[in-house]
Amino acid sequence: MNSNSTTYLSFLLASIMLMSFDGVKNNFNFDSYSKDEKQIEVYNIENLNSKGLDFCAIPYRNGIVFTSSRNKVDGNGLKNVFNNNYFDLYYSEKIGDDIYKEPQKLSGKINGDLHDGTATFNQAGDMMYFTRNNEKTKGLISLKIYSAESIGGQWINLKELPFNSKKFSTCHPTLSKDGKVLYFASDRPGGYGGMDIYKSFYKNGEWEEAQNLGVNVNGEGNELFPYINEGGHLFLSSDGYGTLGRLDIFLCKKDGKGFKFKKNVGEPFNSEADDFGFYIDETGEHGYLSSNRQGGKGSDDVYGWKLAEKIISKKIIVIDESTGEKINEAEVFIDNEKETWTPNLLKLVENGTYEYEVKNAETYFIKIEKEGYEEYSAVLEKDIIYDEKETIVRINKRKLSLFSGKVQEQVFHKAMENVEIELLNECDGRKQKAKSSKDGSFGFTVMCGCEYIVISKKE
Repeated sequence: MNSNSTTYLSFLLASIMLMSFDGVKNNFNFDSYSKDEKQIEVYNIENLNSKGLDFCAIPYRNGIVFTSSRNKVDGNGLKNVFNNNYFDLYYSEKIGDDIYKEPQKLSGKINGDLHDGTATFNQAGDMMYFTRNNEKTKGLISLKIYSAESIGGQWINLKELPFNSKKFSTCHPTLSKDGKVLYFASDRPGGYGGMDIYKSFYKNGEWEEAQNLGVNVNGEGNELFPYINEGGHLFLSSDGYGTLGRLDIFLCKKDGKGFKFKKNVGEPFNSEADDFGFYIDETGEHGYLSSNRQGGKGSDDVYGWKLAEKIISKKIIVIDESTGEKINEAEVFIDNEKETWTPNLLKLVENGTYEYEVKNAETYFIKIEKEGYEEYSAVLEKDIIYDEKETIVRINKRKLSLFSGKVQEQVFHKAMENVEIELLNECDGRKQKAKSSKDGSFGFTVMCGCEYIVISKKE
């Protein structure tokens, strides 16, 4: 996309992009995506993208609908974008995790002679609203929003919506779940600057006059690509104040009948390039966005995003309580499911330091064993695991004592020499062996607080 701001904004208007919603949890909280135990993965869906411009994917039926200029492109995918590379609506059936069939143009009268943008659908999937420019003129391109009906697999009965005008552009529609409110972008008079986000209510079979969403949503820059989720929160893209790049994705949380001040959703959704066309599925953990960030297949590409477990490495440092020295040969076990205890033995990574990977669990169970030391076990709460860089564990040496005795014949109580004596420690299962001396005596060093079994053997 041309870096010149004027050309860039004109292209955005001409490319007639839009966004739609198909269900997100009512208790959706975008801030939850910044939790330490989760990470956001943004990835290029390569089998959807071409060398041209591909953007604003939304789910429809068993696949997705998106806009593309792939019908006429040169090696760079940018040949005469305003005159020859007309944008059309494409459908691609989903056949696996982010795997799609070869995209095909939507059937019917939906793809005209000039630009046609992606669409927003009602819940039944038989009514679509989309953007089209009908005038091939130099300079400003006038955009309008149309509706279309699906009959017999064909999109027909195209109708222009009443709030359009040849004097300004109206584009990027997205429909509320109940089908009664249409949100869109427009540069009509009376706005706050550039393109603003508006809404129109459907009453008595007609769409009413457009209403500006106000200063919390709109600013001196351009606000584009509105998307409303099931809970009433608004996503949009803006090139105004507070962007990381040129065009960034913002969130305006619902506030009564209006919206709170918009907030940049941050990386990795946004980059130094243009980021727009945001969508979240009904789980709140997967969606799409469009971007011309580095590493793409063409200019604008369709990207997927998902929440995944974040791989976090944490350290446990084992220290001798009395000396303060680190202990290298301890056996350190950790697990996050007490009911199905399957302890994982941690590796020593450096002096007295053992490393493990954190998984999404509420509690962790740790056990440390070391010969000559008291066994250590504890429960580590989730906050400790995630908030602290390392966990320091101090273990105590066992107190030792001398255990001695004599072996005698049972009848005459005569001392017995060379009797094999085995001492079994019931605390840790360790065994010690010795032989009795000429006077039948033997001795062991034992740890206080443990029970022992003594076994003697002699042919």
